[in-house]
Amino acid sequence: MALNVTTLSAAIGTTDTTLLLASVTGITGPNFQTGFDPVKGTGAGPVYLFIEQEWILVLNTPASATAPVQVKRSQLGSCAQAHGLSAVVLSGQATDFPGPIPISIKASQDYYPNMVGFSAPVASATTIVASGYLFHVTGTTATATITAPVAGVNAGGLPLDGSQITIVADAVWTWTAAGNIAVAGTVTTAGSSVTFTFDQGSGKWHPSRLA
Repeated sequence: MALNVTTLSAAIGTTDTTLLLASVTGITGPNFQTGFDPVKGTGAGPVYLFIEQEWILVLNTPASATAPVQVKRSQLGSCAQAHGLSAVVLSGQATDFPGPIPISIKASQDYYPNMVGFSAPVASATTIVASGYLFHVTGTTATATITAPVAGVNAGGLPLDGSQITIVADAVWTWTAAGNIAVAGTVTTAGSSVTFTFDQGSGKWHPSRLA
């Protein structure tokens, strides 16, 4: 299996046990009787949703994208929390997620920017909205402002301090310092990537390279 990226079709509260997703690709209920091998990551093992630091276990296989997904909240030591409409949802088996899955119980969860797969590509524009923490940007329009993914902002709407996004440019793409990017730069070779790190002190995204 592989990681899938989708969004919530409706907001959920901390006690909700069903949710609606824009896409149910890869969303299946666990069946441990059909050759599940947790080491090889094969078979119909448990599928987890990762939404804004909460791990959620999928309990059923929805019949369609409009059907509710039955879930068990606050898994793997995470805390149940409310999630808004269009919150980014990663789904997959435990072995699909890069990096260790947290198992210790904490009052608040750490931020895991590495828990990502490639999300939907974004067309270049003066202001772009990141579809996730790892995505392609298409086109050559210069970008001045990058809006963080829904899952990566604090209560005040600012990106989390130290959060990172990595953008792969499908063309020669430039960014300017006219908005919330600290310094201007250009991806001179199509297919290469640049990582931006957010500093709440400066209120800017700082690129890892300028050319």
